Parts: sequence; structure tokens; C-alpha cells
Amino acid sequence: MKKVAVTFLMLIMAVGGYCMIETLSLEELASRSDVIALVDVVGVKAVGRLPSQVEVIANLVKVNEPFKGSVAVGENLKIKTWRGIEDNPTLVEGSRVLLFLRRSDNHYTVVNGVQGWWPLDSAGKFSAMGTGKTIEDVKKAIENPPPPPPARPRLSL
Repeated sequence: MKKVAVTFLMLIMAVGGYCMIETLSLEELASRSDVIALVDVVGVKAVGRLPSQVEVIANLVKVNEPFKGSVAVGENLKIKTWRGIEDNPTLVEGSRVLLFLRRSDNHYTVVNGVQGWWPLDSAGKFSAMGTGKTIEDVKKAIENPPPPPPARPRLSL
């Protein structure tokens, strides 16, 4: 019985290790984004809960400098995030962040969770998963998309 319990615990720990965010290359992150922009967060409001008790957050941001996509300086964008999910970005009213966004119905979502959310620190440098990166790095990634994944042969049974 002890062997079964130990085996079961080891299996749970091994499976739990795969629940982490998949880190994309900067080129892949840029390629998956419909919009990339430096924005000012002007509003953050809880608008409901999912059945799992995860809180739905409506964020309003004002575009300060667009780098990719059809958005203009001064345009307001609605971003949907969730509170209570690990690796989900937390937008803070009054902050400035670089966002990698994907269009979804009448709003945007942040691409790949916290990897698509780069807040600016007090020195004007990117923090979080943007640490050590520059706007020039982002521009190069936009200009140089990643190669397509290799074709995989179709399997039939």
C-alpha cells in the first residue's frame, strides 16, 4: 500500500510540473500579436465572476505609442484579464506598460499571459518578462517573424 501511495504522489508531482507558462521567443510573441503598443492604463474594473470564482477584469488603456496593428495614438482599447489565475497580468491604473495583444470579439486579451505584459519601472525600463529588452528589440522581432513550424506528416489509422 505504501508503494502505491508513493507512486501516486510522484505521479501527481510530475504532472504538476507541466502546468507552467510556455515561454515564447520574442519573435513568436510578436508574430502571435495583432497589436503591440505602449499604453497608459486608465481604468481597471471588476465586472463579474466565472463559475470557478475567477474574477473577470475590464481594463481600459490609452495607446501612447503603437508598434504593430491598426491602432492610433490616443485610441482607447478594452483589455480583458482575469484575477485569480496564475501567470495572468495585473494591470494597474496609472501605470505605463507595453502590451502584446490579440483581438477577441469586442476587446483584446494579452498574448501568453504575463509574457505579453511588460510594465515600465521608475527608470523607464521594462520589467517582468521584458527585463533586459528594448523597444528596438521589439521592432526587430516585428520585422523578423519566426520561420513556420516544420510540416508534420498526416497520420491515419
